[in-house]
Amino acid sequence: MITLYKQIETKGLYYKEMWYENADKVLIEHSGKVGYVGTIAKTSMTEKEAAIRLQDFSNVCASEGYTKLSENQLCTIVVQYLLKSKDGNKRDKWLKDKVSEYLKEHLGWRGIGVVESFAIDNGKLNIYCIVVEEERAVSAIKSCLKTYRLDLIHAIIAARNWDDEGFRVKYSYKPINDFSVI
Repeated sequence: MITLYKQIETKGLYYKEMWYENADKVLIEHSGKVGYVGTIAKTSMTEKEAAIRLQDFSNVCASEGYTKLSENQLCTIVVQYLLKSKDGNKRDKWLKDKVSEYLKEHLGWRGIGVVESFAIDNGKLNIYCIVVEEERAVSAIKSCLKTYRLDLIHAIIAARNWDDEGFRVKYSYKPINDFSVI
């Protein structure tokens, strides 16, 4: 998958991405404004043809001013749930799967970011996302958890820039004095 961004002065951040789905033998181009569901174009082709189109896509986007974002332009967001047991139970594992699945779709189709990983340890479920536009991402995550009834009131959402040491709590239903992913 190739994902590129362009900041347009008065309009905001835009994205263009392209990838090939081998199972369906289809090339997908997805583009739009960050935070909004973009437009999608699908084209059937072979993997070899797709490799050429992907290279052309990169070149055309570069000529239009689209670039890959550097690490310092991205942010890590963690969605955390406190568990009733140290390693979690069946419901906690279900929650991990569902939250990861829905966030992947919700963030991805809006050009906001990706679900990178998860961890269940020490009585906590942490789902890590790499995103652009921190505030928009937090808002989108809250919306996703609420819309799909994924236990928003028990979620803690925290963010960290690449050069930050710790996470800053961005959302918690109840006040939190001390936040840690460990």
